[in-house]
Amino acid sequence: MTPAIFFWCTFIAFKLALGLFLFTIAYDLLHIIILVSGAFFWLMSLLFSSLIWFIAIKASDPQDELLQKGLLIFGMMFSVLLQEAFRFLYYRLL
Repeated sequence: MTPAIFFWCTFIAFKLALGLFLFTIAYDLLHIIILVSGAFFWLMSLLFSSLIWFIAIKASDPQDELLQKGLLIFGMMFSVLLQEAFRFLYYRLL
């Protein structure tokens, strides 16, 4: 019964995304390439922002709660700015 429930829940969760993919993107190979490369750029921006945040956390004092809160805010703002920079780079690439 477990595989049936797994597939049932998976299809319920991803039916909208699968429908959008099938009706808007899947008919053209170029659209699929653009979709995959856009996901790659997004993942690279997340990788770089998490790497910067990880280095900042390890280089700071873990006992200072105010500094840790400030680093969390810095990491979030840096992540958003880096994602927007990568989005601009992807736009320029296209």
